Amino acid sequence: MKITSVEIHPAQSSNVCVLSFRDPKRENPYNVKSIAGLDADEIVARYYGSSDNSEDKYYSMVLQQRDIVARIQLNPDFIEDESYSDLRDNIFKLVSSSRTGVIQIQFKNGTEVIAVVSGLFRKVEASLFTETPEVQLTLECLNPMLQGPSRTVVDVSAFDPGLSTVIDDLSTAPHGFMFEMEFTGAVDTFLLVDPNQSGWSFSISPVGGFEIGDILHFSSETNNRHLYIERGASVIHVADALAPSSVWPMIFPGANAFSITNSDFMTWRSLSYYTTYWGV
Repeated sequence: MKITSVEIHPAQSSNVCVLSFRDPKRENPYNVKSIAGLDADEIVARYYGSSDNSEDKYYSMVLQQRDIVARIQLNPDFIEDESYSDLRDNIFKLVSSSRTGVIQIQFKNGTEVIAVVSGLFRKVEASLFTETPEVQLTLECLNPMLQGPSRTVVDVSAFDPGLSTVIDDLSTAPHGFMFEMEFTGAVDTFLLVDPNQSGWSFSISPVGGFEIGDILHFSSETNNRHLYIERGASVIHVADALAPSSVWPMIFPGANAFSITNSDFMTWRSLSYYTTYWGV
C-alpha cells in the first residue's frame, strides 16, 4: 500500500489535521517523524469451525489490539506570527472536537483515500522545552484492521447462484462480507459451499423452510455479523437454525468461489464488502 500523507478526521467535525511525510519546503505545520503500529504486529489464529467430516479445521487470522503512535514535528509559520503553542493548541482542539470521541485516520496516496482506521485518543504528549518541539499522539483502534473508505459493491446481475466467483485483488487480509439472497421457490435448506474445498459448508434449515419471496440477509463482517430472513413486514432471525458444522464464509484475497444448492429457486440481490489490509 503506497501512501503519501495521513489525515486525522474527528467524527462529526469539520476539523482536519494533515500529516505529511515529505515536506522539503517546510510548508506543512505538521510533519510526521514516525508512526508506529501500522504493521501486522501480532497475528492470532482463532478456531471457528470444522468440515463435515471433522478432518479439516478452519482458523481466522486476526490482529490483537492495535495502537497507533504518531510522532509529529511542529513547523509553525513564524512570518504569520504562528507559534509552537498555537500548533499544540490546534492538536488539543482537534482531539476534543469529535462529538462521539471517535477519530478516523485516513491513509492517502495523493488525493485518493486508500484505507481508514478509527479509534479513540489515549494520549497526547507534548515536548515543550526542546530544540525541535514535537507532539506524540496515541490512538487506540476500535477495529485493528485497516479498511477501504467505502463499501465495495459487487455487480451480481450476472451471478449464477449455482457457481459464483468474487474477486478481491486489493485486500491483503481475509474479511467478512454481506449479501442478500431472494428465494423464488420454497426450499427447506440454504446450503452454501466452496466448490474448491471438500467438506466446507454453511447450512441453514429454519423451521418451516424458506418461502417464495423470502430475502435472506447475511453478514460475516467483524462487529456486524447477522443472519435473518425478511418475510414481508416480518424479520425472522435464523442464527439458531445453522447446522453445527457450519463455517461462516469469508472473502480472501484473490478469487473466491461460492456454490449454492437448489440454486434454481433463488437469486442474488446484492453482495458487498470492505477491502481490508493487515497494515500499511
